Amino acid sequence: MVKFLYHPGIEKEIAALERRFKTIRAGFSNFERLCEVQFNPTSPKTIIGPAKLHRITQNDIWTIWKVELVIPNSGLRPNQWPRLWFVVKGDIIAFLAISSHIDNYQDKEMDRLALSRLSDLL
Repeated sequence: MVKFLYHPGIEKEIAALERRFKTIRAGFSNFERLCEVQFNPTSPKTIIGPAKLHRITQNDIWTIWKVELVIPNSGLRPNQWPRLWFVVKGDIIAFLAISSHIDNYQDKEMDRLALSRLSDLL
């Protein structure tokens, strides 16, 4: 069983995005189900394509990933979906940061933010 954690910072980012995209929490729920299969600690199966899932950094203990979070019924095209940074450590998946191209984020800045939030959680 995979355990999901949310950094307090991402909770605020989700709330802000929820004003624009009412179904963002449904997107998280769907993504959690995918993660339970993709990152299953005993028998993982690849169901998220390599073009959608990007490894940011890793060490012997954890790996930070970035993915496009599908928001159902949002009217967004795939290249407009928000990017989600999360860490996988054994049977723990912690969501660290989320941002949208609409907000004009910078990849390197978001990578650093995710890394700093990782140290808060683990």
